[in-house]
Amino acid sequence: MEGGATRHPKACITCAKAKVRCFPETNGPCKRCRRLGKECGNQVPGAHRREKKSVASGSDVAALEAKLDRMVAMLDAERNARERVESGPGTRSSSTFEGNPAAPDEAEGQLLMEVFFKRMFPLFPFVTIPPDITAEQLRREKPFLYLNISMVACQNAPRQRELVNAVKEYVAEHIIIREEHSLDLLQGLLINVAWFISVSRFPRPREHLPDVLKVEEEPQHVVRSTAHLDTFVHLLVAQSFSLGLNQVNYQKNFNYTLTYLKEAMNEDPHNPVRTLEERRTYLGCYYLTTILSTCVKDLGPIIRFTKYTEECCNVLEQVAEYPTDASLVQLVRVMNMADKIHYALYNTEVNISSVSSAPPPLGLSIRWLEAELKQLKARLPTESPHSAILLLHYNTLEIHLYRITLNNETSKTNYGDHPLMQLDLLFRCLEATNSFFQNIFSLPSALFPFFPFTIMCQFGKAIVTLSQLSLYDHPGWDRAYVESILDFDQTVDRILGKLEEELPLFEQAAQDSTSTELPEIFGRMRNRAKMIKKMHRRRRDALERNSLPTTGASVDYDFMMDCPLDMMFPFGEIPPIYGEYM
Repeated sequence: MEGGATRHPKACITCAKAKVRCFPETNGPCKRCRRLGKECGNQVPGAHRREKKSVASGSDVAALEAKLDRMVAMLDAERNARERVESGPGTRSSSTFEGNPAAPDEAEGQLLMEVFFKRMFPLFPFVTIPPDITAEQLRREKPFLYLNISMVACQNAPRQRELVNAVKEYVAEHIIIREEHSLDLLQGLLINVAWFISVSRFPRPREHLPDVLKVEEEPQHVVRSTAHLDTFVHLLVAQSFSLGLNQVNYQKNFNYTLTYLKEAMNEDPHNPVRTLEERRTYLGCYYLTTILSTCVKDLGPIIRFTKYTEECCNVLEQVAEYPTDASLVQLVRVMNMADKIHYALYNTEVNISSVSSAPPPLGLSIRWLEAELKQLKARLPTESPHSAILLLHYNTLEIHLYRITLNNETSKTNYGDHPLMQLDLLFRCLEATNSFFQNIFSLPSALFPFFPFTIMCQFGKAIVTLSQLSLYDHPGWDRAYVESILDFDQTVDRILGKLEEELPLFEQAAQDSTSTELPEIFGRMRNRAKMIKKMHRRRRDALERNSLPTTGASVDYDFMMDCPLDMMFPFGEIPPIYGEYM
């Protein structure tokens, strides 16, 4: 057909409308119209000619060109970043890494990397590594990240403690002494904090205890305490700020003298182009610090959600370099919602006297946040392999939103003119808690020994909320009904059972190795489960007798409620005050 020729449709009008195949005859109607007795007429020539698209406007072309320029600049920045890693910090720090006898060799590192990418990476997709990279390449290009991946993936407790000491030595030399900052250091710290509680902290010898207790013969024990966690979190934030990953537009910082002078002396006045890897790492820092503030303790707005944070989310959504980028963005947006809930309901630092008008009723604030929460849930992908983890985070948001009603200090007038509002919110809190546990029970047991801190702290928040709901004393609130929906002891035992389903595999692995010591998470979870059940039972019995002791019980219970992670998964030995409950 010539380029300008008119197209002549073969189908008649009747067959074309019915969207069926037409069998035209030489004379008269087509076979179908003749059989059905319908009128058969030819279509007008050119009836299906496609209209030419209008020429794009100048603004559309400019926008497209700008987008392409950004993509090209981003890819160029990725290439330059890799070149800097290969020729700069990796080479400079290699001597320390090579000189450490605890550093894993290529064979051991390759096995540990496989464990990390198969079992752990999907639960914390903020540090991506090309799938074809070898252990030797990663060790050479990013030695600190390699060391931390090896540490958290190692399931041999004595060997893991050696790696912990190697990490601490590396931090001391390169961050404290040399005052270095690099993406390698930041990503290593991110992995370290994300799996903080998965690391074996000190040997638990079962034989020759008197000899072991002698100070001069005792080996160097690894100390992993809450103070250690605080240190690493703030090192992580400091590295992020030193690298400038929290922003790109330096014009905003000209209010600060040192930044102004630094930028004035810089030969390149243009804003830096952030690589996709840098954006993921920055979002990982925001996600991690925010979830710790939500579930462990308030760290304050050390990394805020800004327009730049939203820009990073949009870029990763559009480019989607890795399949995990979509779930990564959703995790960040969930934490942004957690921020909003926290500062709307739980921020006690606001000076109320400075507010000219009375705060809105609590019920009204919750309804407003609830509407935004439902919009967020509607955007969660249901078919994604990571949808169960995302839904777990959504359940935590609901718990965070509704558990404010468990605060006895909240004035009854804050619920507005509806006396049933508090009971309704308590019931919603119970529903959210039940959904959380149903979702976590649905996860494969193989994931439980490898849970990162970000999931374990959500479990801590949920189990504490369940305890509070089971013991909440309020007219009209039926504690027996709560137990019929979600029994506290059975829930704790079921979680422990999911973990111990994997115990035979680790016992077999221990028998095949030089050490029979199991990863500490098994013994630690078992002991903590017994402890929190006894504490819960003691409080419940006291409520039933209506004879709460005036000293002791309220202290340990409040501590359990305020510091769920420290109470459930303490980083050191249990304080003597809790000995009577063991």
